[in-house]
Amino acid sequence: MPFLSSAAWVAHDVGLAAAIGGQLYGTNAMHPALKRIPDPDQRDQVADIAWRRFSWWNLAAHAVVAATWIAGRTMLTGREAGKHARRLTIAKDALVGIAVATGIGTVVLGRILGRKARHLQGPQRALEGSADPKVLRLERLCKRVADVNLIANLGALGTTAVLAMEASESPRFLLRSRRLP
Repeated sequence: MPFLSSAAWVAHDVGLAAAIGGQLYGTNAMHPALKRIPDPDQRDQVADIAWRRFSWWNLAAHAVVAATWIAGRTMLTGREAGKHARRLTIAKDALVGIAVATGIGTVVLGRILGRKARHLQGPQRALEGSADPKVLRLERLCKRVADVNLIANLGALGTTAVLAMEASESPRFLLRSRRLP
């Protein structure tokens, strides 16, 4: 198997894993744990620090996913593995685009929320009624964008697996893929 193509595939999957794992961890582990901190400002500030640190990893993960997918798409169209694979390839184009756009969107919205938290006007204080209620709308928007991001990344990961299975059954793809770097 070609070394560069294999390395790119691994990097692509690791990028998807980082993007998916970070979102799942933050939503299902970190934020529920923060509720144990009694002070709303401290909750906001801890969340801000954690998400600011992770946002760089998240952006890098999305960049790797996009870069490896685009590089692969310049060499293969999906037709090599059949009509079904071609449709899946186009669907994955859309999923990767949505994932990258919403990944960037969550970072931008998160940074805005973080700035509010650093000025003691974060979502936890807003929940208690002592900050601008617009902050809660901003937090809900960020969560919705993050949910779309998670769905797009999960879709891209699933599509990757199905495309790999399609490709493994295609003699035409196997011949074409031998010429990849």
